[in-house]
Amino acid sequence: MVKVLSDTISKTRIRELIVTEPKTVAELLYELQLSHNHVVLVAGKRASLDYLIQENDKVVVLPLIAGG
Repeated sequence: MVKVLSDTISKTRIRELIVTEPKTVAELLYELQLSHNHVVLVAGKRASLDYLIQENDKVVVLPLIAGG
């Protein structure tokens, strides 16, 4: 099971998603209807779009935030 935590400025959503087979970060973002303009952390480390998510990975999805 992959737990996906998605946090945006306007609202916070916590969703659990069961992954029955490995999928890439890009596939996960597509399934969640999120753009590639998100930071995806797997086990606390930033993952690239081609990273293969495994069944027991803990995934956090955050929007890109620009600051000054």
